[in-house]
Amino acid sequence: MTPFAMPISAQTRTMPPATAPQSATTQQADAQSATLPPTPAFDVASIHPNNSVHTARTHIYSYANQGHFIAINATPMQLLQYAYNLPGSRILGLSGWATSAKYDIEAKSGQALVDRLAVLPYPDAKDQLLKMVQLLLADRFHLAAHRESRELPVYELVVAKGGVKFSPVKDGPKHVVDSNSRAGNVSMSITSSSHAMNDLAEMLYRYTGRVVFDRTGLTGIYTISLTFTPDDSRSAVPDTETTSSVDASPSIFTALKEQLGLELKSSKGPVDVLVVDHIDPPTEN
Repeated sequence: MTPFAMPISAQTRTMPPATAPQSATTQQADAQSATLPPTPAFDVASIHPNNSVHTARTHIYSYANQGHFIAINATPMQLLQYAYNLPGSRILGLSGWATSAKYDIEAKSGQALVDRLAVLPYPDAKDQLLKMVQLLLADRFHLAAHRESRELPVYELVVAKGGVKFSPVKDGPKHVVDSNSRAGNVSMSITSSSHAMNDLAEMLYRYTGRVVFDRTGLTGIYTISLTFTPDDSRSAVPDTETTSSVDASPSIFTALKEQLGLELKSSKGPVDVLVVDHIDPPTEN
C-alpha cells in the first residue's frame, strides 16, 4: 500500500495544540527558544498502515535535537499517549478503530528548524518535538481535543501494615532518579532524594494507569529501589511483548509491599484528562 506522504499544511502550523507541561529547564533556554516558531511543525511526514500481526511490538523513536520522529506499528491511541505524555486511562473519547488500527510514521523537520533545535537542551527540544507530534496528529488525523478535570479512580500511596522497609539516609540530597527495563522486568531507583515519595508516586503513575498521590507522610532523605513486572496494557506506551512467568518479577502491588512496605489504595480524585472531540483515519487529503 502506498504511504501517505505530504508536507505539513501551513494552516496547521497556526493551530496551537493542547500543550504538555513544559520542563523545568525551559527558562534556561529562553534565548535559544525565542528563535523557534510558536508552534514549529515537521516539514514532511509519511504515514501508512501497518498490517503486520496483531501481537507485533510497537516502537516509537524520537530524535528531539534533530526534529525527527519515527513510529512503527503504533495505534492512534499510542501516538496520543506519546504526544501528550499520558497513559491511556487519561485519554477519553476515542472510537474503537483508534485503539486497533496501526500505522508506520516518519516525520522530519526542515534544516532551519533542525539547526535551531540542535542548540536547545534536550528536555526543551523534547517539549518542542511533542508539540510537533500533536500538530502532526491535528493535520493528518484531523485531531481535535481539549483538556479538562474529571473525578476518576486514583491510587493513594500509603505505608503498609508492619511499616516501611527502608530508613532515612545520612547523605546530603542528590536526587538521582532512574528507571530501566530488561527482560520484561522494570527496575526503579531513587537515590538520596528529599522528596522520594513524590518521586516514587510519579514513577508509579506510568505503570498503574492512574494518578498516584503520596499519602505516606514520610519526610527526610531516602534511597529506595523497586523491581516488578508491569502490566503493559497500562503503561504510557504499551508494549505487546510478553515475558516468561519463570523470569518475571512480582506485580507492582506485591513488589511495593514486599520490598518497600508500601501499598496502593484505590480512591477517587480530580484528574486532568485529554478528551478527544474528533479524530479520523489519515488520508491523502
